[in-house]
Amino acid sequence: MTQQRQHRQEELAITYHSVVLGALGRDGHARAEISQQNAAGELETHVIQVPAGLPGERVTIAVEEAPKPRPGRKRRHWKQRPPRVWITEQHTTAPERITAPCPVFGTCGGCQLQHMQYSAQVAWKREIVRQLLHEVGGFEDPPLLATVACDDPWHYRNHMRFSVNREGRPGLTARNSHWVLPLDECPIADEKINRALNLVKQQVNPQPQVLIRCATSNNQMLIQPTQSEEMTAQFAAAGLEIRSETMEETLGGHAFRIRPSSFFQTNIAQAEKMANMVYNGILAGKTPEEAKELTVVDSYCGVGTFATLLAPHVRKVIAIEESTSAVKDAQWNMRDVEHVEILKGKVEDVLPGVAQQIDSFVIDPPRAGCQQSVLDTLIQHPVKRIVYVSCDPATLARDLNILCNLNPTYQLRSVQPLDMFPQTAHIETVVCLDRNSGL
Repeated sequence: MTQQRQHRQEELAITYHSVVLGALGRDGHARAEISQQNAAGELETHVIQVPAGLPGERVTIAVEEAPKPRPGRKRRHWKQRPPRVWITEQHTTAPERITAPCPVFGTCGGCQLQHMQYSAQVAWKREIVRQLLHEVGGFEDPPLLATVACDDPWHYRNHMRFSVNREGRPGLTARNSHWVLPLDECPIADEKINRALNLVKQQVNPQPQVLIRCATSNNQMLIQPTQSEEMTAQFAAAGLEIRSETMEETLGGHAFRIRPSSFFQTNIAQAEKMANMVYNGILAGKTPEEAKELTVVDSYCGVGTFATLLAPHVRKVIAIEESTSAVKDAQWNMRDVEHVEILKGKVEDVLPGVAQQIDSFVIDPPRAGCQQSVLDTLIQHPVKRIVYVSCDPATLARDLNILCNLNPTYQLRSVQPLDMFPQTAHIETVVCLDRNSGL
């Protein structure tokens, strides 16, 4: 594992262990138990995470001790990382194992599941959602659907952040380190991004990052830092139109303007499916006439994706967003859309003031889930229907437990895992809830 040692000056002790790998944790790494002697000479058993492993495999792993703080360094500035672990030899392999196409898989921190058949990936993600709904959410038999797979689980990412090393070369960061791995292409990045990467790597780039974002419906691309005229000409020769501030993407038949700092889904093919799930979740069972009576909140609305798609079919959409940049884009995106009101601010601050006029609620919160004040408002002022889009099944399960069990205000109607990020351990879920009858 010499490539993992080039960026460190100190020599760290490495021990080797023959183990049978256990289940994959939520981070996509297999679990293993090892025994080591402590400073007192006593044998201790530890559970460690093994990247690029699969349950049931018998392997030999190397465990490198974590670095200690350098003398004179203040401990309050020291962040302990876990020991570095890698597989040195495979004695048996799981039936779902395949050869990962990326040469830095297992070292790079971006992907966790490239070594796993894609059908097994989507099944595993459904099982993780089920476990968390049971263990954290308290649901014995949730209405959990099969994971919606990605039609093409490769080259789907339209937004990449490449780290830049001291020589000005872009790459991806090794797991649990600041070491930049040089690479020619990333197998989950859009092919246009890989073409751009091969042009960018020909020059010396400023640290710390190069951001590349491309549209799938056209050849527009955003790159930060701003490229020179010479480089822009090279991109044009490669069929890529470099934009300085904004680009346009198409989703659900609508054009959306995006800035580098604005949130937009990184997998357009799956985002189309997600948008349909949200649309159908809000309007399920409604006639067009009944839908026209609904007032819907689109919280954490970003550049206005869901609001734009829903507005023509309902009485009104109230879109809430904190980011100034995203609000500007949402205003532009919905400049010709009627029945939309955009409110700038934190959802937890804005929602209580509009709660009494809401019929349905779309929420797509950050990884941390909903603030307690948002959940309190939804309990104190129940709406007829909630569509909750989650990027973290653990915080989703926590919030659903509050809404459905601890405060039985809503009934869980459907839980739909969606594989927005193939080859990684990230899980997206779209959940529909109905207000309990009698409330």
